[in-house]
Amino acid sequence: MGALLDDLATPFLYVDLDRMNRNIEAMATAARELGVRLRPHAKTHKIPEIARRQMAAGATGVTLAKVSEAEVFADAGIDDLFIAYQIVSPAQLERLTRLSRRARLRCAVDSRAGAERLSTAATDAGIELQVMLEIDLGIGRTGVRTGVDAFQLAQRVADLPGLKLIGIYGFRGFRAFADGAEGREAWGRAEGEALVSAAADLRAIGLPIAEVSAGSTPTALPAASVRGVTEIRPGQYLFGCANVVAQGAMRADDVALFARATVISRPAEDRAVVDAGSKTLSTDGSWEPGCGFGYLASDPSTRVASLWEEHGVLHLEETARGLQVGDRVSIVPNHVCTAVNLHDRIAVVRDDRIEATWMVAARGRLE
Repeated sequence: MGALLDDLATPFLYVDLDRMNRNIEAMATAARELGVRLRPHAKTHKIPEIARRQMAAGATGVTLAKVSEAEVFADAGIDDLFIAYQIVSPAQLERLTRLSRRARLRCAVDSRAGAERLSTAATDAGIELQVMLEIDLGIGRTGVRTGVDAFQLAQRVADLPGLKLIGIYGFRGFRAFADGAEGREAWGRAEGEALVSAAADLRAIGLPIAEVSAGSTPTALPAASVRGVTEIRPGQYLFGCANVVAQGAMRADDVALFARATVISRPAEDRAVVDAGSKTLSTDGSWEPGCGFGYLASDPSTRVASLWEEHGVLHLEETARGLQVGDRVSIVPNHVCTAVNLHDRIAVVRDDRIEATWMVAARGRLE
């Protein structure tokens, strides 16, 4: 028998294995039913063992943010990779071309300068890189605007040696705090429609756009319902977090990733302090303004009201005021991706017993 959950010293992260497996299977099933491929964003978990479970359930590959992350997954034998990030520095381009010799690799581009750098690196290495053009979906980040800008850049990519333009992608996210969780379906469909329209425009000028890749966890399935979307890239769906629940993309009962903490102080009737601070939970804010940095899994009305590096202060509702010094609690962080990146390992739990420990192999891989 494995050790009990509370045999470990706090704070630490743990995953409810049964919930995670159900979440993985549910997304894979939904993608199959909608007729789209699933390429999860592995920056959420950074763990090759989990990626293998996703692919066993039907994912065609994984999405990553950095070359160094992709190297970790390739080393683990996961060789169908999309780096959905602009790679432009010489050192990273050199690593990218080396990686392309041992993995099926897709690259991102959103500028002429970036495309030309990719082309030079590819031709110098004697390879061809598959390229996905990023479309600006209005969030004020990366991507090329539709219309003339997209036409010109796509044509330039198609003309450059060493590059093969295979499709387009985008990221829109979802502002549940501004638009309400009930708007998520419409928001996601609009994302899919914008990308399908952009692909049609590019095909109309003779460019062979085969892939149309959409979707974060809140928008993936609504976007996938749009005819012409070929792929979705959700990340947080397997774990969930306070923000995903607030967006209406998951139920609280489906959340599978928690921070385990101990109450170390009870300085007031409505306040408890735990040993999980910003170094455990991250400082990412809530998508529900004023709702702190996470909530108690056993009592979602009790929020992590403030953080120091090693301290988390709980604002206790009456239902949680029985907490005493030494009690253990499970906390749902606001943003699972940044919380995971703070930890070297995650305990794998089933029925309060630890079945395994997974190393967060790609944590801190920022280059």
